[in-house]
Amino acid sequence: MLAIAEIIFDKLPNTPNRTAPPGLIGRIVTGGFTGACVSLGGGRSALVGAALGLIGGIVGCFAGYQARARLVKSLRQPDFYVALLEDLVAIGGSLFIVSRF
Repeated sequence: MLAIAEIIFDKLPNTPNRTAPPGLIGRIVTGGFTGACVSLGGGRSALVGAALGLIGGIVGCFAGYQARARLVKSLRQPDFYVALLEDLVAIGGSLFIVSRF
């Protein structure tokens, strides 16, 4: 449910930058929680999974922002289309990762 809400919210014109505190904090919290869940599901330490998920949330936030901004500029496409592509990659990557455990 949170992923669907994020996909919709991300496309709104007045959505704040993902690196602003609300978005960054949300990504850190959900990254840590997801990392812990995936790690436990794979029979590993929840603490290590949470730490890796937290780091992934931070890195993904800033790297995703830079990648999206550069793609919009280099492809000369509206941000909306690049955002949809970003969502497809994130969903596909997530499904790939969790299907390996």
